[in-house]
Amino acid sequence: MIRVIVKRLLATIPLMFLITIGTFALAQTIQGNPAQAIAGDSATAEQLAKVNKELHLSDPAPVRYVRWLSDVLHGNFGKSVATHRAVSSEIARRFPVTLSLAIASLILMFVIGIPLGIIQGMRPGSKLDKLLLGGVSFGLAAPNFLLATVFVYVLSVRNHLLPSMTYVGFTKSPLEWAKHMIMPAFSIALVGGAEMARQLRTGLVGVAQEDYIRAAKARGLHPARITIKHALKNAAMPALTIIGVRVGYLLAGSVIIEQIFQLHGLGEYVLQAIQNKDFIVVQTVVLVLAGIVVMTSLVVDIAYAFLNPKVRLA
Repeated sequence: MIRVIVKRLLATIPLMFLITIGTFALAQTIQGNPAQAIAGDSATAEQLAKVNKELHLSDPAPVRYVRWLSDVLHGNFGKSVATHRAVSSEIARRFPVTLSLAIASLILMFVIGIPLGIIQGMRPGSKLDKLLLGGVSFGLAAPNFLLATVFVYVLSVRNHLLPSMTYVGFTKSPLEWAKHMIMPAFSIALVGGAEMARQLRTGLVGVAQEDYIRAAKARGLHPARITIKHALKNAAMPALTIIGVRVGYLLAGSVIIEQIFQLHGLGEYVLQAIQNKDFIVVQTVVLVLAGIVVMTSLVVDIAYAFLNPKVRLA
C-alpha cells in the first residue's frame, strides 16, 4: 500500500509541472493589453512603458514563466495588477467560501447518490426503480444555473423560505451557514448525486450476479445485510471515481453559482480578474484550483487501491 501511495505522489510531480505550463499559457490568452488596463485608456506611451517594465511584460514568455514559477515555489503569488493587493491574501480570504460550497455540495452529493443507488440496486426493474431512474435522468440533465435561478425565485423571492444572497461562515453560525449554503450547494450537487446513484445502481446489479452474493442469499441473510456488508464495497468502486471527477465540476460550477448567489469566493475572483485582464490573478487561482483537483484525484486513487487489491498489485 505504501508503494502505491509513493507511486501516485511521484506521478503528481510531472502532472503539476504540466499544469503550471498550461496555466501560464492560458493566462497569456487574455485579450487586451494588461498595461493599458492598469494605466488607463488615457495613459501615455511613457506610462505604458513603465508598467511594462515593472511587470516584465516585454520579456519573452519563457523568461516570464520561469520567473513566475520561481516565485510560486517560494510562496510569492504576486500582486493583482488591478487592485495592487496581494493575491495570496485575497485567496486566503475567499477560499473558505469556495471550500464551504464544495464541501456542502459533496455532502449533498453523498446524501442524494448513496441512498438512491442502494434502493435502486436492491430492487432493479421494480416500479420504484423506474420512478427513481426518471428522477436520476432529470438530475443528470438539469443545468445548475437553471436550478439555482428556480430555487432563488421559488424559495427566496416568492416564498421567503431561504436567504438567497451573501455568505455566513460556519464558525459564526452553523445554522445560518446551512441556510445560505443549501440552495447553491444543491444546485451543484444534483448532477453529481444523480451520476453517483446511477453508477452505484449499476455496480450493485452487477455484483448481485457474483457467486459470493448468491451464497449469502442461500444462507438466508437479510437482503439489506447482504447489500451493506458484502455487495456495497465492490459496487462502490465505480461510484468512488465520480468524486475525483466531480471535484473539478464543483469548482468550475462555483464560478456561475457564486455569481447568482453573490458568494465572494474564488469563482467570482477569477471572473473579475478575467474582466480586468488581471493575468496574475487568473494564473494563480487556476493553478490553485487545478492543484486541489489533482490532490483530490490522488486521494481517490489511494482509496480505490485500498478497496481493490488488484490495483495495489498493478
